[in-house]
Amino acid sequence: MKAPMVISTRPDLSLDLLAKLRGSRFFSKRFGAPDELLLHSGGPISDLSKRSLVMGPATMRFIVKQPLDDIQNTPKSPLKGDFDLQSNPAPMTIEIETWEECWKTVDYVRGNDLADALRKLKSYLPKASGIEFQPGGLAGLLTYDMVQHTEPLILQNKSDSDTILMILYRADRWIVHDHEKSTIEISSSIEDDEWVTGVYQQIEEGVPQRCKPPIPTSRNPYTESDDEHAEKVRKTQSAIREGVLYQLNYGRIWTEEIDNPWDVFQRLNRDNPAPLSAWLHSPDLRLAIASSSPELLLRQNGNIISTRPIKGTRPRGDDSEHDANLRGELVGSRKEISEHLMLVDLERNDLSRICKPGSIQWKRWRIESYPHVQHMVSEISGELCKNMDGFDALQSVFPGGSITGCPKTATIAAIDALEGKPRRAWTGSIGYIDPRTHQSQWNILIRTMEAHQSHGLWHATVQAGGGLVIGSEPFNEVEEAKWKAQAICKAAWDYSPASDTIHSPRGSNSVSIHPIPPVTTSIQRLIESQCTDLVPPATPRTTDPIRWHEDLVLPNPTTSRVLFVDNLDSFSWNIVHALATLEAEVVIVPGRLNSSDYEQLIDNIKPTHIVLGPGPGRPEQAPLTMQFAYAALAGKTPPLMGICLGHQALGLAAGWILSRSMYGAVHGVPDSIQSEGSLQIMTRYHSLSLTPTNDELIVTATDSATNNLVMAIKHPEWPVSGVQYHPESAGSVGGSSILAEFLSQ
Repeated sequence: MKAPMVISTRPDLSLDLLAKLRGSRFFSKRFGAPDELLLHSGGPISDLSKRSLVMGPATMRFIVKQPLDDIQNTPKSPLKGDFDLQSNPAPMTIEIETWEECWKTVDYVRGNDLADALRKLKSYLPKASGIEFQPGGLAGLLTYDMVQHTEPLILQNKSDSDTILMILYRADRWIVHDHEKSTIEISSSIEDDEWVTGVYQQIEEGVPQRCKPPIPTSRNPYTESDDEHAEKVRKTQSAIREGVLYQLNYGRIWTEEIDNPWDVFQRLNRDNPAPLSAWLHSPDLRLAIASSSPELLLRQNGNIISTRPIKGTRPRGDDSEHDANLRGELVGSRKEISEHLMLVDLERNDLSRICKPGSIQWKRWRIESYPHVQHMVSEISGELCKNMDGFDALQSVFPGGSITGCPKTATIAAIDALEGKPRRAWTGSIGYIDPRTHQSQWNILIRTMEAHQSHGLWHATVQAGGGLVIGSEPFNEVEEAKWKAQAICKAAWDYSPASDTIHSPRGSNSVSIHPIPPVTTSIQRLIESQCTDLVPPATPRTTDPIRWHEDLVLPNPTTSRVLFVDNLDSFSWNIVHALATLEAEVVIVPGRLNSSDYEQLIDNIKPTHIVLGPGPGRPEQAPLTMQFAYAALAGKTPPLMGICLGHQALGLAAGWILSRSMYGAVHGVPDSIQSEGSLQIMTRYHSLSLTPTNDELIVTATDSATNNLVMAIKHPEWPVSGVQYHPESAGSVGGSSILAEFLSQ
């Protein structure tokens, strides 16, 4: 291995180098497979775009295919809260292939889920060599449809059997272009690898800039009508009104023949650079992926895990002043802020499942501008639990909440029904993971084209959409999908789905980053609450949460022990962490698909306190929660608190009416709550509200705007209470004090 080569500053050098090597003997069958993988950082240098990676010829590949499904599923209505759950994600089988003039299957690995199966691939990796960025790790593609191996769902619309769901390579060779140092370094896990020497020689001979790719053949891709798209927005809003969902990300499809996918990628990178762009080409599978993604799904650096979700969008203006005004409009929108805070809470939850209590931080909230759109972006970080690794982290966050919705599991089922077909690569991920060095980075495949070759012709699919909430205007959502599809449709077909109102200001062809403008007092408060550095705070003694199973034997509690009923909400683990940082031992009991009764659980777990968690739908769909609610009102439980759905369950058990809120659905909104003479700011996520019909419970808080909506209740005799709002949310000021007061009972 040679020392890194110092080169002139050229952001696209890695792309130019791949263009030179493609089709040469250095990407021929002599050294390994002709498969291509480029992880390209476009735009200005940032913490996400310090380097670009070109994978050299691979000699081992790992494939997951859609299994034959001969089970006849009973038709379900996920938009009405009716979907098929199973106790765990589906098991998966990985085909191990080696390169011997062609790809040949040599072995199989089976796992209980994504993390379990990937962990078993560690035995196929070489020993770490000690250099900064290691060859020999895993890199490639996870399609969105791998969701069946990360979520406990039975999908209704699966790909045909043998459809490729995952392609990972053992990256035996890497070309690393360091943008900060302006260097190229080549490494290989193969001893005395002639390929390394040969590629260095190619670089020394000079890497010419690529010729400008040809203008694509102008085509009009097939897509649904705007009216059809708008009607799906309305269907989603109907589900939100009924309490089934808080938010859903719908994707619209454009599809048509293309000239050449490599040319598409080059045009896309030129016109829409992004820090997490990617190119993948598998000739034998006749598959190509071209992406200019700005969004990070997951990064691991040692024991620190982070994700960087995007939510909240505006188009670019026609000059810098207009651009700034649109950013102010974005932050000033109640709808956009609520969407973003909802996503922040969701990603905090996903990391909480695998990170230490007290280590989760929300930071680096900003606006990122791209040639056609500008987005709100946040970073969520945490420290891995001792018994967790990067595979567990990938299992927990995949697929990203920004491109599914909330609550995540229920929303994925609804997406399956609404879109009516598998997503394939779009909103999946391309990246790498190396368990030897505890490093990984995965993007989310937005701004992405998937192309398949048949009979010598390439046919491509582009998909784009946005988050649908109760405040969405259907035709605004239609236009937003077109903004997001604009760059990739232009690169593929010279086609503009967006209207003429979309602008690119002069000089905006690169990423720019802007602070959140403090347009209101509440936004200023949220900005000030941000942590800037990942320094795990000094927290009281915490105990890792315990996942309950019937064979578990627990001693008598020595401190507070909370039995937490998880009702499949995307914020459940935020509550678990909040309780743990208050020095409670938390035992998590699944609220769905649970055959236990409340008396059995109390006898086995011996809780000092019980929390009935939030979740989608109505309390009647959570029978265990209703059991606890009836028992609590009869004085048969230790101190009990219901949050959101749990609060509603207490009301139903008391004989109160639960119906649509008279003022409409509210999700992700920090709101003023009138509580026993004082005002509190708490985040609300609900479509339904309680109406008292008797005095079995006492109303202790209402919304301050109308004083008509029940926000908190308590029993006049027993230590039983409920809150409609979410005290664990990032937008709830002093929410931990609510939980602390409960634990003091």
